[in-house]
Amino acid sequence: MTASRGILFGTPWTRRPGSVPTMRRSMKTSLWDPEYQRGGVPSSVRESPSGALVWALDNWSRLDRAPAIGARGLDVGCGTGRNTAHLVSRGFEMTAFDSSEVAIERARQRFAGRPEQPELLLHDLTDGLPVASGSIDFIVDTFVYKHQVEPSTRRAYRAEMSRVLKATGRVLISVAEPDDDYYGACPSHPSDTAGPHAVIDPALDVGSVLFSARELMEDVADCLQLEMVWRKERPGEMHGAPAVRRTMATIWRRRAAQ
Repeated sequence: MTASRGILFGTPWTRRPGSVPTMRRSMKTSLWDPEYQRGGVPSSVRESPSGALVWALDNWSRLDRAPAIGARGLDVGCGTGRNTAHLVSRGFEMTAFDSSEVAIERARQRFAGRPEQPELLLHDLTDGLPVASGSIDFIVDTFVYKHQVEPSTRRAYRAEMSRVLKATGRVLISVAEPDDDYYGACPSHPSDTAGPHAVIDPALDVGSVLFSARELMEDVADCLQLEMVWRKERPGEMHGAPAVRRTMATIWRRRAAQ
């Protein structure tokens, strides 16, 4: 096996197979570790895969020239590994990462003793995507893109998506909509550049950007082309309080270079 090489937001990197990239401890890391210990956000404790992921795989055959099920996947902000586990069970060869040490340790415990072992990395998204260029068939992003509050940060993330995706690769992006009961009632984000639907979750002190379908299409138009949308409204809870959740799952393909 050879070492993986790539570009992390303009910085060259090399990673030996099986090694864990070094990672600086960020503010995001220090905030998410307590959340995974506390479990106020449903995804921090839920064992079943995201409904957005199940929907995407159920509709996979409808996509034009989609990679075969069981291709190479990347789970961005994988948490405790529930989506990674589902993808592994469907035959995907997975790399998954999260900036939370608590979450990654639980993900490693989830796969302890299993014959199928994904590559689980402690890694921060601000350091880019820790895979080689043109190596990924399917990127899974469930409520990670929405936490990239600044437009410049989202732009850099999209450039990384374009770098690592194969020509027929797909991206699943799941976000909360502006009329979501919980996030829609959160205080506005203090940044002047974050946009009209940027908020702060007061329970976590973590920022989010809420998108309508049109706003998300405009935001990612430089790199991604929309193929399918699923809007979902259901009763749920956040931080122990009931809330009607209004979320949106979207499937994208890499936009051809102009």
